[in-house]
Amino acid sequence: MSKRVYLSPSDQTDNKYAYGNTTEATQCGKIANYCKVALERCGVQTKVGQDDSMENRCNESDKFNADLHVPIHTNAYNGKVEGSRLFCYNSDGKGWKACTRILERLREITLSGSGNIKVDTGLYEVHVPYAPTAYVEVDFHDNPKVAKWIVTNTEQIGEAIAHGICDYLGVTWKPKALSKLYRI
Repeated sequence: MSKRVYLSPSDQTDNKYAYGNTTEATQCGKIANYCKVALERCGVQTKVGQDDSMENRCNESDKFNADLHVPIHTNAYNGKVEGSRLFCYNSDGKGWKACTRILERLREITLSGSGNIKVDTGLYEVHVPYAPTAYVEVDFHDNPKVAKWIVTNTEQIGEAIAHGICDYLGVTWKPKALSKLYRI
């Protein structure tokens, strides 16, 4: 039976990036779509919800019988901080295990290679869905250098998150096929 993942990218259009005249909602939507393509390539059924309330997205995730619920966001603090931040319901559950696998893959590609996982039961999308949650804050969009990296690497970020999800689910990772170049 195929595994199921519900991706819930940020819908925060007011969170402006320090680079690229873009927003958190736009970039996280792109990351989620690339993640979906990668997960489906690996045989994981995937649903993306972005343009609805958190309550409706959690309900949709539950109806989908998701094995994992994954909100995808970017963060802001003081324009200087870097690194991935992931959140889950408790430190000995499936959400923590999923966060660990995703963070391992994000550390391979982020500029700083840093990050951490924290328990935060106050986050709506952590405590409401039936499925375990791996809440991903990819990196900090108010840091100009990091914001540029996010904007120019949405596909790579989506692939890394998907790879970590596959690691967690025990699903064989199938890398994206390279395009063949032909000489004439």
